[in-house]
Amino acid sequence: MARVILCDTPTAKTSYIFPNTKIEVFSYEELCYYVYNNIALISEEHIDKKLFSWIEKEINMPELALKLRVVKEKETTDLTDLLTTILTHKEFYTIPEVKEFILQVERMKGLTPPQFRKKQADGFLRYRKYVKAAGIYDEIIEQYKDMNNDKLLGAVYHNRGVALANNFELEEAIKSYQKAYELRNDKQSVYQCLLLLATMKDKSEVEVLAKYYDAESMLPDIYEAIDNGERDVTGSPLYHRMEKAIFHYQKNNLTDFNKRMDTVVEKLKKEFREQMI
Repeated sequence: MARVILCDTPTAKTSYIFPNTKIEVFSYEELCYYVYNNIALISEEHIDKKLFSWIEKEINMPELALKLRVVKEKETTDLTDLLTTILTHKEFYTIPEVKEFILQVERMKGLTPPQFRKKQADGFLRYRKYVKAAGIYDEIIEQYKDMNNDKLLGAVYHNRGVALANNFELEEAIKSYQKAYELRNDKQSVYQCLLLLATMKDKSEVEVLAKYYDAESMLPDIYEAIDNGERDVTGSPLYHRMEKAIFHYQKNNLTDFNKRMDTVVEKLKKEFREQMI
């Protein structure tokens, strides 16, 4: 999980893996944290026999597993009942926090289809599932062209730009940020657009676009961000692997070069495959 969580309950030897995000949880507390923060990514079908069995056997909570089985069998049960049963079994969240959670679930039910799909896409984006997130943003743009909500559509285009940029589809990401700005006039979209452009083009071209958007004041921060990013990259293990590979290539040691580059490529392929799951 992304946050340090103090666990008073047993820790599982085998994790439970949520099927759509592939996020692993090892304890009751981590399960609660995931449920509380991912309402849009959890459907009723995810709260099933497999989860009940994990709760019963892996984190030694047969009482909670039984409660969930009973609730699941009721004809009137909905997702809210199942999730609150998990959250209220122990006191990981306070009563006011649980009440706020229930309100969030109810608000979610009142969202329009494009609003709800955006919530889901944003969740996948948060977990770096960039391909899946971009696919949902594309679906929203295609299926709800006439939503008559420029603010929402602009947010969709902006986050689509984030997903595309992280998947190295830079030209398309720039177009998405520009469309987002047209729709909602948010300078953050301009900043992201100029940031990408500054990694690809000469300063003169970037300055022309910055002037067009009346955003020249952003340029010092943008170039500082790029410098910081370059320092981060050169300090990464993957970068050092590539440096060593290039060293062997320059020494005409192609066997070691190929081995090291195979490792780099496999690492990148693994990260991409994880997005697709």
